[in-house]
Amino acid sequence: MKNGKKRNIIAKSKYNHIYEYEEGKEGWFAKLGKKQKWFKDERDAAKWIDLRLIEQGKEPVNILIRK
Repeated sequence: MKNGKKRNIIAKSKYNHIYEYEEGKEGWFAKLGKKQKWFKDERDAAKWIDLRLIEQGKEPVNILIRK
């Protein structure tokens, strides 16, 4: 956490690994291990998580389906 600011979860998404934090930022925070990223759209965050899981050889857990 930069500048010693503690992030407080104000909402958990219906998707795995996606949270909304109280930090004056609108949007959703996707976190998987050490990788993390902010998104304006909850669904985009969920896709990002799924792509990171696929890169790791794991099954997607949110939106994407492995063929």
